Amino acid sequence: MSARTSPLISVVMPVYNQAHFTRKSASSLIFQSEHPHEFIVINNNSTDDTADLLENLKSDAIKRGWKFLIISNSEKLGFGRAMNQGIEAASGAFLALTNNDTWIMPQWDSALLSAIQRLDADMVSPFYDEEPFDELKTPAKARAFVAKNKGKAARRWGSIMMFFKRKFFDEVGKFDERFFICYEDRDLRERADRAHKRYYQVGDCYIWHHSKGTRESGLITSGYEQESLKKFIDKWGFDPRPQEVQWLHKQKRKWTRFKNKFGYF
Repeated sequence: MSARTSPLISVVMPVYNQAHFTRKSASSLIFQSEHPHEFIVINNNSTDDTADLLENLKSDAIKRGWKFLIISNSEKLGFGRAMNQGIEAASGAFLALTNNDTWIMPQWDSALLSAIQRLDADMVSPFYDEEPFDELKTPAKARAFVAKNKGKAARRWGSIMMFFKRKFFDEVGKFDERFFICYEDRDLRERADRAHKRYYQVGDCYIWHHSKGTRESGLITSGYEQESLKKFIDKWGFDPRPQEVQWLHKQKRKWTRFKNKFGYF
């Protein structure tokens, strides 16, 4: 598929401080994509050198044929509201919503595009690794993992990077902005389930995620987490946490971690 005929993908990434993570993540997207796309970064009132970094990234992206838009907020708007800003500004037929504490494998765009079309899905998400990042070993692990698991898919919702068809948001709606941070993606998944949307985690694409990145940013506090949980329960009438701690779910997670350790999806 040539760059001319490839459907445009809009990448949306909210950031709050942690410029070192943003540099790694955005660079992997810009330099490891098979085609140029549209990159929308929402700067949630960062106080470090994120603003200067984004201007440098914008220059790199434009040189490679990307459209690059920076949305700067004068206050912290939270994850969901920032994502909605990006979704509203996006022009792509497909939207890749991602965190800034990730590294994404080469040709991720073609891999996810092929998977969502093959599965006739509304959303797909890649496998993600949360072991410590190694400049040499992690890319090698990504290549080996995809070679072993290409074409595999599981009915799972992954929230580290979410690759949507644009029409998903037209039919299900965007993020509920009552959730400042925490449970906004769980709320979106609940609406997807009730609308009978098809979503999968796929073995065709591999990303690395710094598992404590968001908490280390200082954006999440226990107050936000508890407040969002209460809003979720008030909205849907159930507590989502017991589902995650039931014996069967625990065993499934243990089995998944065991398989992942040996490179199986």
